[in-house]
Amino acid sequence: MPRFLKKLEVFGRKLMFRIIAPGVSSANTITSLPDGAIIDRVLIMRQDRIGDMIMTLPLLRRLREIHPDLSITVVASESNSVILKYEKDISVIIYDKSPGKFISSLLAARDFMPDAVVDMHMHDSTTSFIYAAFSGAKWKLHVDRENRLPFNIRVKASRDGHIMDSFSDLLSGLGREIITEELVREISLSDIETDFADRFWRGLDAEPEACIGINISAGGENRWWGVDRYMEVCRGIISLGIKPLLLYAPEHKERASAIAMHEAETLLSPMTPTVLHVAALIQNVRLLVSPDTSVIHIAASNGIPVVGMYLPFDSSLPKWYPWRVYSRILVSDDYRSLESISPESVIRGVREILENGRGIK
Repeated sequence: MPRFLKKLEVFGRKLMFRIIAPGVSSANTITSLPDGAIIDRVLIMRQDRIGDMIMTLPLLRRLREIHPDLSITVVASESNSVILKYEKDISVIIYDKSPGKFISSLLAARDFMPDAVVDMHMHDSTTSFIYAAFSGAKWKLHVDRENRLPFNIRVKASRDGHIMDSFSDLLSGLGREIITEELVREISLSDIETDFADRFWRGLDAEPEACIGINISAGGENRWWGVDRYMEVCRGIISLGIKPLLLYAPEHKERASAIAMHEAETLLSPMTPTVLHVAALIQNVRLLVSPDTSVIHIAASNGIPVVGMYLPFDSSLPKWYPWRVYSRILVSDDYRSLESISPESVIRGVREILENGRGIK
């Protein structure tokens, strides 16, 4: 039944964009904005995961640099919109599946009156095209991968290298090349988050530079590594004369407490109301150990080395590894769990980073 409902949803969305964009075809597409085309307003589709928004943010800043008069609005999910909370000169429309809020967000996109819409997903998204068509934008940009939906600009984007190369190529389709060197990558924070972190560190007999962050939380139980394994990693880090800092989602507080209870020198982070508070806590730690989740991208955006634990989902996984930061990547033998990754291999990865001086702040 769920599969049938999903097909029905897809059919309904396709029918909807046929109604709001009659006669639009994917034929005769071009690969970039035509010479002489003027864009004053651009709508960016990024209604997906937090990590995707973290990686997109520095490119949006660069886009604003090279198009200084460009007005940028981002269609974001409720969860990933927090990454833009304190970002200047970028407006946000929240995507929501509920009918009333969805229609309201469509109307907001139309009121914005964009000249161009850029779908940042690397696959065709019916939802993104509905926004693009309903907004009235003349130019609708998508990566040149699949052509089931009638975007009229299909940008030739890199299939090799990191996903950031594809993202920058796609945004370059707006007429000016997006260079990925010397990007400002850190998430913007307010005094609320930085004071939260400062109060925590002042209350401890430790400095963040003398700690290694260990994040135990990630989406899905298949990325839960187990109390015993994390305890062993904590012991290994303590043996190096460094304090482990346990990071966790609120729903995993009991797991974190169980780990810290058995290792007296392990620090337990405070409850973090938002991912911005997490960013504030770890922005000066020596390195991060974590399963595959957005915290890895937060660390990378601050230049913090990473020991990352991954499930072998598909061959494109390396495209999503920590970007331009020193890292050790450990991939499980089984897509159903991280159990095949040993604590010894994680500790070895930590040692390698420290011995190469990459974990020294």
